[in-house]
Amino acid sequence: MSTTVLERLTALLIGRFGVTVDEVRAGVTFAELDLDSLALVEFAMSAEQEFGIPFGEDDLSPQSTVDEAVALIGGRLAGSNTVGIG
Repeated sequence: MSTTVLERLTALLIGRFGVTVDEVRAGVTFAELDLDSLALVEFAMSAEQEFGIPFGEDDLSPQSTVDEAVALIGGRLAGSNTVGIG
């Protein structure tokens, strides 16, 4: 794999949600990145397209961290049945 899940997720946040690269760090929540529940729905749809995996409506919340999203996506890409992190 040429790029990691974190790199792809960071690029998505920067390109579509106006987040800066300096804001994406370990433990940062989506709320801290100014993504509310509505923005997270848009983010989930964008991530579904980017990674080719489904997201349930309860998989992410504003209190979820970027690290948790990376783990969720990584688990789904690996084929496990990871539960939501909301």
